[in-house]
Amino acid sequence: MRTIRTMAIVAIVLGGALSLSAHEDFRVIGTISKQAGSAIDVKKREGTIVSIRIDKQTAISRDRKKVDAAALKVGETVVVDAYGDSEDDLLALEIRLVPPIGRGGQK
Repeated sequence: MRTIRTMAIVAIVLGGALSLSAHEDFRVIGTISKQAGSAIDVKKREGTIVSIRIDKQTAISRDRKKVDAAALKVGETVVVDAYGDSEDDLLALEIRLVPPIGRGGQK
């Protein structure tokens, strides 16, 4: 009985470690197309839209200075470092507000 219990504990610990390592890192670059409290939608250059969750640990900055989540507005250009199982399930680790990319710096 003790062996079975030990094996079950080991399986649970290993299963938890594997699920944590299953997440991949993603970088999403584009323009905020929607902002809704705990998530933003980012339109990438290719035209696809990626929804990214935001939490209290998400670092948000502009010019390497920390800014509040209120700075995340539709039309802002962002570089988002996130993690998740796929682009359909992302949590932002860091969001950098950057000048518009391309078109000579024009929005």
